[in-house]
Amino acid sequence: MNKYFLLFVAIGLTIIGCTSQNDPFSISEGRVGKFHKADAIKDLYTIYANDSIVGDSTAIANGLVGSRISIFEKGGAPLLHLNPIQDSISVIGSVRVLDKRFKTDKGISLESTFKEVSNAYTIDNIQTTFSSVIVSFKGSEVYVTIDRKALPEDLRYGNIEKLDPIQIPDEAPIKNLMISWQR
Repeated sequence: MNKYFLLFVAIGLTIIGCTSQNDPFSISEGRVGKFHKADAIKDLYTIYANDSIVGDSTAIANGLVGSRISIFEKGGAPLLHLNPIQDSISVIGSVRVLDKRFKTDKGISLESTFKEVSNAYTIDNIQTTFSSVIVSFKGSEVYVTIDRKALPEDLRYGNIEKLDPIQIPDEAPIKNLMISWQR
């Protein structure tokens, strides 16, 4: 009886471990969905063989840095925008998540609110742009943007030199979920 119980536990743990590693919508350290930050651009056609890649196909196939690369599901739904960089080989420098199914290992997705994000991560820096607030986190490649329209009226316009996390409403939705491998 104990042998069978141990066998089922071992099989269950193996399945759970394999499932989390192969999840095409998971975001973890150095990995977004199907690819790893060390994967070369020329490997995108192999990695996304069942999806559509939009970009300079000659540059992608030869591993050259071109402009932004977009990944779409076969049905046409946008998944990711990839921004390449030139290193010793051409690799992805940053990723913009377009599909709500992608989630970080802390459960953050495009459907998350500022409160959920600030509970999951320690805020490192907040920067403002003309239309957005950029929130980066300590020890993480992930950062988010929040539309300034979600801020209180007195903070929506003009130049804000310093924005405190308490000034961002808890219910403010995430506008963009980004991953940077260049920092």
